Amino acid sequence: MKIVIIGAGSVGFQLAKMISRREHDVVLIDREQEQIDKVTEHLDCRFVVGNGVSPEVMRDVGMSDCDLVAAVTDRDEINIISCQTAHALGAKVKVARVRQEDYYQDHRLLLDGIDMAINPDHEAVHAIREVLFTTGATEIHDFANGKVRIIGARVEPDSRVEGKTLIELNKELGSRMALVITIVRGEETLIPTGQTVVMADDKVFMAGSRSTVNRSLIYFQARKRRLARVMIVGANAMGRELARDLLAAGVKVKIIDRNEEKCRRASEQLRHALVLHGEGSDTDLLESEGVAEMDGFVSVANDEETNIMACLLARHHGAAKTVCLVDRPDYVPLLPLLGVDAAISPRLSTSNWISSFVQRGAVVSSESLGFSGSEIIEMIVSEKCPWLGSKLMDLEFPKDAVIGAVLKSGRVLTPVGGTVLAAGDKVVVFALPDGVDGVVKFFSGGAS
Repeated sequence: MKIVIIGAGSVGFQLAKMISRREHDVVLIDREQEQIDKVTEHLDCRFVVGNGVSPEVMRDVGMSDCDLVAAVTDRDEINIISCQTAHALGAKVKVARVRQEDYYQDHRLLLDGIDMAINPDHEAVHAIREVLFTTGATEIHDFANGKVRIIGARVEPDSRVEGKTLIELNKELGSRMALVITIVRGEETLIPTGQTVVMADDKVFMAGSRSTVNRSLIYFQARKRRLARVMIVGANAMGRELARDLLAAGVKVKIIDRNEEKCRRASEQLRHALVLHGEGSDTDLLESEGVAEMDGFVSVANDEETNIMACLLARHHGAAKTVCLVDRPDYVPLLPLLGVDAAISPRLSTSNWISSFVQRGAVVSSESLGFSGSEIIEMIVSEKCPWLGSKLMDLEFPKDAVIGAVLKSGRVLTPVGGTVLAAGDKVVVFALPDGVDGVVKFFSGGAS
């Protein structure tokens, strides 16, 4: 595939980084030489300094044989015009990052020439909502049209899994617990074995069917909880949308914002929420409003530092789960080390969403986990694979990867040593950076 990315900011960089691992014809365009210089040494793709809305620049890059154009600058208008220009010059699929609600009606973009539009704010709210309602989860990834789910969860002290090896848990819980595919311990990412001991404060990733994975979360908690009370810092569009969803589900909501006008708008739109005018990082305010009694604390203010500080204070004062909105994808793996339960990056969500449309060979879709360059990859087993008909235990599978789930005829199976894969089966695999290329070759029959 030939892929053109317009905008070398955080989203463009993350997208190019993911795609260029498997695609040899990736072009990154930005009008600022300084921005291109920042990313050149980190990416293996072609760079063009130029205006992404210019027909001349787009024509020189070659739109007539372009399979995908992704316009992901920070300006909606540039992204829209870039896609419309690419459409006029013959590009096949055009994807635009568009934040402004004025361009949408019923969540559909009202403009021709753009095949798909993504609103990072909506994606972030969706991710936060999933994390809040899936009690115990800190990260959620769905594959195979939602049939396979991978969840990250923090191991709580005195939980049922703490201090036990995976072999012991398998004997004790059997199929009631999903397959553990990786463990993040501090700054180290482990591919576990049966002898691996699950420790308190580990971040464990599990894979399997949605129902099995969701049920498994209870074993990582010291006590069962339900979502009844949530405090939100930020009465902006994201905060109001999240509050609206929570209220509709019967959750009691408190919203804090330092902007009086935003508070007024929120109080008018959200009749059943308590709206407070103040600083989200004000310790006295948080304590007086009962932050210690909150089942969830979410900070989605426009200021990243405020979000981080508010979540750290909320965690310190006893909030059960803290969720922090951050702009920079590289903050996502760091905040859990500081005590924040979940970090959501709209930019990372955007790049993951767009990369799901890039299919090559065995790869159906992939998502970055935001740490160590690790990926979850959904693939179709190629008929060219020389090992078809053999048991998994007899194969030399890449050591830096693990198969999390197998789909046969639409059924989700947990892979075991005796599992035999057939051409057309789907697999969902977790891979460390050094294992990504090997995994793709393994399931595509040797061709990357």
